[in-house]
Amino acid sequence: MTIKVGSRKSRLALKQVEIVMNCLEIDDYEVIKFSTEGDKKSAMGYSQFDKLNFVEDIESKLLLKEIDIAVHSAKDMPANLNMSFDNFFITEEDDSDAPGETFGDGWNKDILIFRNDIEPIFKKDMKLGTSSLRRQMQAKFFLGAQNIFNLNGNINTRIEKLESGEFDCIILANAGCKRLGFELNSILLDEHRTPTPQGLICIQKNKDFILPHSEIIENILIHREDGLDLYLNNINMGNKFLKEIGADCHSALAVEAWGEDHSGHNPVIHAEIYGKNEYISISDNGSGSEDEAIQQTLEEFYKKGGKDLLNEHN
Repeated sequence: MTIKVGSRKSRLALKQVEIVMNCLEIDDYEVIKFSTEGDKKSAMGYSQFDKLNFVEDIESKLLLKEIDIAVHSAKDMPANLNMSFDNFFITEEDDSDAPGETFGDGWNKDILIFRNDIEPIFKKDMKLGTSSLRRQMQAKFFLGAQNIFNLNGNINTRIEKLESGEFDCIILANAGCKRLGFELNSILLDEHRTPTPQGLICIQKNKDFILPHSEIIENILIHREDGLDLYLNNINMGNKFLKEIGADCHSALAVEAWGEDHSGHNPVIHAEIYGKNEYISISDNGSGSEDEAIQQTLEEFYKKGGKDLLNEHN
């Protein structure tokens, strides 16, 4: 049976389909390509729109069973996951042919990419491009960047704009660049906190659809501690915190969450909130349940003025 896979049209999206199907050991598949509402808005230069716009067109076809599975970048998934579907999150490390060294340290981090004719040493007066408010504020506070400009488009488009001379450097996700095989004049921004979903790939399917080799997904989850999808737990925990403070993927903050994992480690949240002229770091101490971790972090968020910092960008 040929498996119909729904995906966006970008090179990265199609590469992620290849990664997923290789991981699931499925050779017989057809990719149904979508130009989503998010793609159309991005092409028009918009950067502030609901991430759901990148997935809802594909989800609607999945619900109608016109496709069998959908593959998305986890960072494009909305905070409220559609629970009509099974949602799984994987990386290359789940592929038996691609052990952990595929990405090495920093697979979920950002990189600062310089034009090929520039030495990879950042200078504060360089013209830096990024579409993300989080990355813009991190560049300001941690790099001391003084000339930050919006940069839209897919990875290829952004790198083309860099090499054409529109920018001296740009910030992109390390995982996406690695997946597309780019050899870049870049440095890893290891100290820049990134959101929990960055670098992950989401697989969606209807609950009554049985994947060929379905034991592969089961084995992946079992390997992750007694059948739990730890990535899903982490994402859900981070999303709960975002919803509590009225923030989303466009907000000037970075949240990393580690949920319950049956290994004796308590849930932990770390977050940074960026105002226009200052930022705060907050976290819980990992001494209780997920709800306790969220509550403790919330208390610190309000105590340190996190809400006021977020509102500075409204």
